[in-house]
Amino acid sequence: METQDDMDLYHWDIQGAFMTSDLDTEIYMDLPARYSLPEGKCIRLKKSLYGLKQASALYHENLEAWLLEYCFKPVGADRVIFRYDRGGEKLILS
Repeated sequence: METQDDMDLYHWDIQGAFMTSDLDTEIYMDLPARYSLPEGKCIRLKKSLYGLKQASALYHENLEAWLLEYCFKPVGADRVIFRYDRGGEKLILS
């Protein structure tokens, strides 16, 4: 697409992306050994953590909702590439 439409290519790495998603189920965990909690206590996660099985799916759901809200259109059936066209300006996210 970049070459065909004579577009510039940029790359961003989103730090902490997996920690911004709200969880859709209750997840509890023990703290690492160097931290302490009272006996029989654990913590409940409020946000996703890197390494959770559902972290990438939750992040993608949040990102897709945001992109659709801002008039991006999915390209293809798998919904991992989004296109934004406005007055001759084009933006493609993958």
